[in-house]
Amino acid sequence: KMVMRRHLWLVASVLLVLVVGAGASMDMDDEDDEYRSDTSDQNVHSVYLEHDLTGNDEWTPRGKLTYTGPKLVTAKSKRLVSVRVEQVSLSAAEVAGLQGLMKNNTHYRVRLPSDVSDPDGAPKVMASIPACLLPASKFHEIFRVHVDQYGHIRGLWYQTLATACPSEPAPLADEPVQLVTSVSVDMEGRGARLAVEPKAQSPEEKHEQEAQKPPATFFQKYWMYIIGGVVLLSL
Repeated sequence: KMVMRRHLWLVASVLLVLVVGAGASMDMDDEDDEYRSDTSDQNVHSVYLEHDLTGNDEWTPRGKLTYTGPKLVTAKSKRLVSVRVEQVSLSAAEVAGLQGLMKNNTHYRVRLPSDVSDPDGAPKVMASIPACLLPASKFHEIFRVHVDQYGHIRGLWYQTLATACPSEPAPLADEPVQLVTSVSVDMEGRGARLAVEPKAQSPEEKHEQEAQKPPATFFQKYWMYIIGGVVLLSL
């Protein structure tokens, strides 16, 4: 009888492993489907990064920023979001404009459209640094783009490798200068989430959604009864 009980307990353990494994397999399939949906729904947009070298809101294109990401960013798909900035040079005329900003002790300003899918109609997101910081850092600059779950740019963080301007900045040479630009993307993770109105489903849509679900296996339906019967037989 002891041998029989051991065999029954072994059978119950095997059945439980089968049930758990089947459930885990279904979960992994669901995650794979979501990942495939995210990667197949990628948006790629390029917009101009503009700058003002006069201090009078005379904005001109400086280069392009390219945003790549899903239409709706989730906790799982945020790893698919990326931004790239075109590496550009300042022309001799632009260097002269920067020199003018330094002479007037004003800021060097840059801006981006907040909606990369509508660059002309969207409000702008702006950032600035003291103009003297750019040559003080040997023209090494760092951008961090803050985006929300819809891919809208909510903020632009901008700084250089230098944290303070020299007391007497040296005059800039009248020649083009290469900018060395680093950029990263930061998903909004603090504060209240944006309210999203749930989409109401019709009875036909609910029925179709239920019909698309894979049918449960025999073990998934009756695993409690099977294991309970085995345990009773082993007593």
